[in-house]
Amino acid sequence: MRQVMEQAARHQLKLAALAGLFAAIGLWAASGTSEAAVYCTRVGYPVGCIVRPAPVVRPAPVVYCQNGVYVKGCVARRPAPHVVYCKRVGYPKGCVMR
Repeated sequence: MRQVMEQAARHQLKLAALAGLFAAIGLWAASGTSEAAVYCTRVGYPVGCIVRPAPVVRPAPVVYCQNGVYVKGCVARRPAPHVVYCKRVGYPKGCVMR
């Protein structure tokens, strides 16, 4: 019985050592370079800096005001000019020829 317990204790010790070894290898592999990123303040300054990518700017959707209902931020369309077509030249006054 004592031999079985000693054998189990040795087996557990081997497993713990193996787990510790794998943990150490994992930490070593995960630790990359510890250099901080330095972003450029001007073109090429400081030397070896990283250029930040420009943000993508997309136009916001336009909401038009409709039927006299004005929602906050809506854009009112200009009403189409009232066009009057001429029945004969110059009549009515200000008419548009077709």
